[in-house]
Amino acid sequence: MISFNTFFKQKMTRFFIIVFSSLLIIFNVGFFVFSIIQYNRQIERQEDSFIEMMGHLIVLESIDASITYVEHYDHTHGVSVIYYNTDNQVLYQSEQIPNHLNRLQIKDSSDNILGEVVLDYQKSVVGKELTVGLVSFNLFSLIIFLIGIIILYKYINSQYKFIVDDMNNIGKGNSVFKFSDIENIHDRYIEALESEKEIKNIQEHYVKVLAHDVKTPLTVIKAYLDGIQSKRIQFDSRINQDMLNEVKVIEKLIPQLMVTSLKQVSVEQDIAIPIKATLSKLEDVFNTKGIKVKQNIESFIIQISTIDIVRLLEHLVFNAFYYSDFGGEINISLDKKTSQLIVEDFGIGMSEETLKHIYNGPYRDSKAKQYHQTGSGVGLQIVFNIVKKIGAMIKIDSEESKGTKVTITFSNH
Repeated sequence: MISFNTFFKQKMTRFFIIVFSSLLIIFNVGFFVFSIIQYNRQIERQEDSFIEMMGHLIVLESIDASITYVEHYDHTHGVSVIYYNTDNQVLYQSEQIPNHLNRLQIKDSSDNILGEVVLDYQKSVVGKELTVGLVSFNLFSLIIFLIGIIILYKYINSQYKFIVDDMNNIGKGNSVFKFSDIENIHDRYIEALESEKEIKNIQEHYVKVLAHDVKTPLTVIKAYLDGIQSKRIQFDSRINQDMLNEVKVIEKLIPQLMVTSLKQVSVEQDIAIPIKATLSKLEDVFNTKGIKVKQNIESFIIQISTIDIVRLLEHLVFNAFYYSDFGGEINISLDKKTSQLIVEDFGIGMSEETLKHIYNGPYRDSKAKQYHQTGSGVGLQIVFNIVKKIGAMIKIDSEESKGTKVTITFSNH
C-alpha cells in the first residue's frame, strides 16, 4: 500500500523518466544509424568525385596539377590523404597520417591505372559535422528532458495539493472539489452519514413506541400471573390462551427492532418519489420493446417502507411489460384523491378462469407461457403479500386480448 504522495511524486516521476529515457535511447539509435548510412553515402560520393577529377587532371593536364588538387582538397575538406604514382612513390602526403591504408585506384577511361590514393575522412569536415550533430542533438534532448521533468514535477505537486485539499474536505458541508471522483466519495459519505443518522433516529423512535406497545401485553400477562398467584382467579385454558396470544403479539413486535436498513423501515413518505425513480430506472427496459409508458404520478404520503413500494411497483410493471406487444402502451397513475395506484396495459389479458387461479396461488396459462417462457407466476403473489402486509386492497380487471388493469387502494393515511 502506498500513499498519494509516494505515487505522485516518486512513482509517476520515475515512470516518466524511464519512458522518456527509453524513447530517447531508441530515437538516438535510430538517428545514429540513419546518420551513419547518410555519412557513408556522402563519403562514397565524395570519393567517386575525387577519383574522377584526379583521372581527368592526370590525363588532360599533368601530374603537378593533380598534386595541387590533392593538396587543395586536403586543406579544404580536412581529410588525411596519401597520393601515389604508378611507381608507388608518394607524390603527396598530408600532415595527419590516415588511420588506414586502403588504396583507391585512379584509372582513365580505358581502365589503365594512373595512380593510387588513400583517403581518410575521419577528421574531415563531414565527420566533424556528424559528431557535432549527434552531440548537439543529445544535449538538446537532455535539456528538454530536464525541463520537462521539472515542469512535470511541479504539475504533479500542484495536483497532489488539490487532492490533499479535496481529501480534507470529505465530510465537510458546502465544500468545492477539484476532482469529481473525490466529490462522489464525499457525496456517498455524507449520504451514508445522513442515512445512518436517520436510521438511528427512527430506531430510537421505534424503540420507544415498541417499548410502549410491548408494555401492554406484558401488563396483561402480569395481571393474570398476579391473579393466579394470589388465587383471585383460577388458571384455565382460556387464561392460558389469552397469555399465549399476548406472547404472540410481543413476538410480532420484536422483528421491528432488528431492522438495519432504512429502506426496510415503514415510514411516512411520499411514494411518488420512489415510484418515479423506479420508472426512470426502467426506461431502457421499456425501450427494448418500444413500449410507451404514460405516467400520471401525484404526490401521495402514506406509511410504507421504500422496499415494499418499489417491489410492489416493479412486479406490476414487469408483468405489464412481459405480456404487452412490441410498441404497446402502459399507463401508470397514482391518485391522491382515490388513494389508488393503477398499472394498466393493453396486452394479452387474462380469462376469468386464470384470474381465479391467480388469487389462489402462482399460476400461468399457456398464452402467458408463450409470451414469457421463464416466468413463474410468483410476482403477483409477492404483490398480494405486500398488499396484505400494508393493509391495502387489490383489484384486477382483465379481458383476453384487451389487457389488464391492476388497482391498489391504500388504507387511510
